[in-house]
Amino acid sequence: MSTDTLPAVDDLHLRARIDRSLRYPLLFFFTSAAAWLSLSSLLGFFSALTLNVPELVDRFPYLQYGRLHPVHLNALIYGWAMQAGFGVALWLMARLTRNVLRNPVTLVVAGHVWNLVVSVGLLSILFGWGTSMPWLDFHGGLWPVLLLSYISIVIWIVGMFASRSDKGAFISQLYILASIFWFPWIYITANGFIHQESGPAVMKAGINAWYISNMIYMVFAPIALAASYYIVPKVTGRPVFSYALANIGFWTLVIFTGWTGMNRYMGGPLPAWLPTVGSTASIFLFIPALAAFYNQVKTMEGKLAWANYSPALRFAFFGSIAFIVGVALNVIIATFPVGKTLQLTQAQGGVDLVGVYGFFTMTVFGAIYFIVPRVVGCEWPNGQMIRFHFWFSAYGVGAIAAFMIFAGLAQGYVIGNYTEEFTTAVERGKPYLAALAIGWFLIGLSNISFVAQLGLMAIRRGRRDEEGPTLIHKKPEDYFTNELVAEKAAQA
Repeated sequence: MSTDTLPAVDDLHLRARIDRSLRYPLLFFFTSAAAWLSLSSLLGFFSALTLNVPELVDRFPYLQYGRLHPVHLNALIYGWAMQAGFGVALWLMARLTRNVLRNPVTLVVAGHVWNLVVSVGLLSILFGWGTSMPWLDFHGGLWPVLLLSYISIVIWIVGMFASRSDKGAFISQLYILASIFWFPWIYITANGFIHQESGPAVMKAGINAWYISNMIYMVFAPIALAASYYIVPKVTGRPVFSYALANIGFWTLVIFTGWTGMNRYMGGPLPAWLPTVGSTASIFLFIPALAAFYNQVKTMEGKLAWANYSPALRFAFFGSIAFIVGVALNVIIATFPVGKTLQLTQAQGGVDLVGVYGFFTMTVFGAIYFIVPRVVGCEWPNGQMIRFHFWFSAYGVGAIAAFMIFAGLAQGYVIGNYTEEFTTAVERGKPYLAALAIGWFLIGLSNISFVAQLGLMAIRRGRRDEEGPTLIHKKPEDYFTNELVAEKAAQA
């Protein structure tokens, strides 16, 4: 990765051409994803509300928690996370391979198909036609269409990598390729098992757990890590501290992630070795998490305070910490003394949220704050709104995850006591679950500021002065590198 403060003029013009060619597909994916994120936040708030006060929707069976919650989760996964990942992966691959996108209309059409299938899938859940399998709730007839739409989008990313002039590969490229090839495999495998007429139901539940774990750590995590490994060196003007360590983290993630997931059903009617191997493999996920965090800190050495000013650095740094926390929580809950209490409770949902929102979403927010100004040619309108977005997102996801784990502890001790009724476990968890509504309300408020600013950027109504990037806080001395100024001049 180049560390030149002021790249050559020809290189600047090529970057500008790449960004212009990607403008409409990226804005489509980012704005579509942001719209789904806003809807998911709203549904998260209302589903938490119905969980605590179910009588609110007694007359509206379609709005009860059992349907509203999976709609909220699937909107978050397939509406927000997948499409935001498409945009980030597309831009990173184009920049790293130095490829100009030749046919952006095709990508936008494929994106519309994706949104249509997701919309129909959410309606199928709402009207009771879903599978009741978390993260795989869509009606069984929709998954092949969604898969074809996915292939129509990512094939452009693969084509860029295949046509690169430099036959080497950056660590960010490896992570992107791993993610886009991993999803079809786990998606076909999971849907193939789940939609079989025959077969033991318990194995379908196990495959479902395996799918969720692989989505977090082998589909979403690689995109976030690719963004971190690109953005941190670019903002600080330094190369990645250790490529050897980055490669160790990459291959550890690839080798061990596929074995995780089954530990969610330890002690259940599954072959005992499956949860055991899953628990062991989860421990090895510390390696990519620690490798990414250590590389990030060493790359920012002497410039760590820049995270107070750069939106991209702040969100990426928070995401790296959340990655370690999420892996640690997953390891703890995968041990039998803890897992026997917390499995089948709200706690696992809280741990998953740390991975999906605390790590992936926060890192992708940083990537979007970094990418969009380069694509549209203007700066984010307001640094204070970015600061508001960060803190309310951080507090929201932290509160939701923590109180879901507390609720799981309260529920787990009751479930483990065979003399207690299950309804007692539900009641024990309610005081903690009230915080879910508060947490999603905070996240919803933060996303309003994000969507508003992204909308202004999409119509090119951001700041047009030459003072440099929009910062979270004002800094007296010159913070930003000359690279962005030069890129803006090349686009003019």
